[in-house]
Amino acid sequence: MEVECELLISTFKDPKTIALVKETIGHVSNGSSPHCAGALKLWLKKAFEVKKQKKLGSGVLLRCSRNGCPRNKYPISSRVAGSDIQCQLCKQQGHGEYLTQCNACGSYRSPYNVHRCGNWSCEKKFT
Repeated sequence: MEVECELLISTFKDPKTIALVKETIGHVSNGSSPHCAGALKLWLKKAFEVKKQKKLGSGVLLRCSRNGCPRNKYPISSRVAGSDIQCQLCKQQGHGEYLTQCNACGSYRSPYNVHRCGNWSCEKKFT
């Protein structure tokens, strides 16, 4: 747990924030708050994913929800897909209206936010 804590706080600038995060992780990791362990794991996982994504500077691709579509096996960028939430290739080829999905978690692309996955546990930016 110490290694994860050090990695997590390595970019923090404020000493008060560093101390607070270390203290919180310490309370949970030593077993004094076992009911918080699951939340801490999710928090650390999300923090590392965000940090990793920022390092890579890229988001996730979009795939078609139809298994037989080439864009299901070979996802595309949101620039290629445009703002439409449906797979244009399936429409053009007469296969019907299939929705595009986040390639990271499989959630359908939302018409309300076409730039980011709408799944609260994913929320990755589309490239």
